[in-house]
Amino acid sequence: MNVFVTNYGDTPLTIGWDGVLYNFEKNVTVEIPEGAARQLFGFGCEDKEFVLVRHGWIKLHSELEEGLKILEQFVITNEPPVQNSSLPSAVGAIPLRINKSAGGKSSIKRVA
Repeated sequence: MNVFVTNYGDTPLTIGWDGVLYNFEKNVTVEIPEGAARQLFGFGCEDKEFVLVRHGWIKLHSELEEGLKILEQFVITNEPPVQNSSLPSAVGAIPLRINKSAGGKSSIKRVA
């Protein structure tokens, strides 16, 4: 079974698992095997300290809280996120006024 990982942090992460290199860019969702999510992010594991040490996010147990804040930036779900395909609302927007003139010379130079 695959899961979907989205990096909501500012720093991209590139890491390999089982011979495959995964690149987690900011605000991009990547589909990975559940086993990879378990090893790379501690998905489904209560103790995530081994992940934080592996990534170099902590060196001491006292840094655990800071490391967990970094790990929380990677959101893992069983379903792909729903992309909002609708256009942003223009309610309350005022269109720019465009002055149109009638006639005049063209500024385009013609080549014969």
